[in-house]
Amino acid sequence: MTLEQLRIFVAVAYIEHFTRAAERLGVSQSAVSSAIAALEGRYKVLLFDRGHRRVELTTAGNTLLREAEEILGRVDLATRRLEDLADLRVGRVAIAASQTVANYWLPPHLVTFRQRYPGVNVDLWCGNSSDVEKRVTRGEADVGIIERQPSDETFVVETLIADEVVAVVGLRHRWFGREHVGWHELPQTSWIMREAGSGTRALFEAALIDRCIAPAALDVDLVLRSGEAIRSAVIASTSAAVMSSLLSSVPSSSGLLHPLTSISIPRHFNALLRSGRPPTRVSMALLDHLRPKGASSLAANDAIRPCA
Repeated sequence: MTLEQLRIFVAVAYIEHFTRAAERLGVSQSAVSSAIAALEGRYKVLLFDRGHRRVELTTAGNTLLREAEEILGRVDLATRRLEDLADLRVGRVAIAASQTVANYWLPPHLVTFRQRYPGVNVDLWCGNSSDVEKRVTRGEADVGIIERQPSDETFVVETLIADEVVAVVGLRHRWFGREHVGWHELPQTSWIMREAGSGTRALFEAALIDRCIAPAALDVDLVLRSGEAIRSAVIASTSAAVMSSLLSSVPSSSGLLHPLTSISIPRHFNALLRSGRPPTRVSMALLDHLRPKGASSLAANDAIRPCA
């Protein structure tokens, strides 16, 4: 059993597909198949049930997955500790961020971080908030940044900056130019929404419930998986949407989107660290770089120290 075989096995277990796992790993499908076959042949167990559309872990596969995650996590941590000894001259930090954060807020900060630490490689993964939490939990990301409080209370959380979610309409919408729209009016128009698991959607639906409006009362015309796609769709349609003020105020939206400022929800971008796993010096340096000047460090920082 080799580390490479374990990495391939874990990728297939997460993705539930041999071909897509090979694409994610940058290897051939035959290499993935051979690695799994070697493990199954060596120990004479079946790790996956092969279906037509996807593969599923067997009981033996689930047992190996728990052990493989622990082994690979320890190997990765050992690598990070050695990198820390280089005093940030070399290293890597893996970040998982929700889409608004990854596309609009984080990139300029990563540019200046790399200028400050040119030997540190940055690996940024982008998805919705629920998927970010999963990647941090599994140890696939050192730091997660999402647009809401995490659903798992065991994360170590630090608030980075304030943001605002605002409702917007395009030129073709009858509310374009209106100074005030009441919350009670929202079921009177169609909506373009993010997918379930999105922090923006979860925040909006919670705000509706707080105002005694059932989310199901909204006429959802379209569900899209990116804020940029929603922005473009709103401009071209007669539907409304909610999005970060960062997205609604980009220069290309000027004159094409009308923020309904009476329908706004404050929120924060929050950094997540996996509880019980000491952060590396690179991770702590990144968080320090992302903090507003003069802001204090993690509230739980007394109990957490970077690996040395």
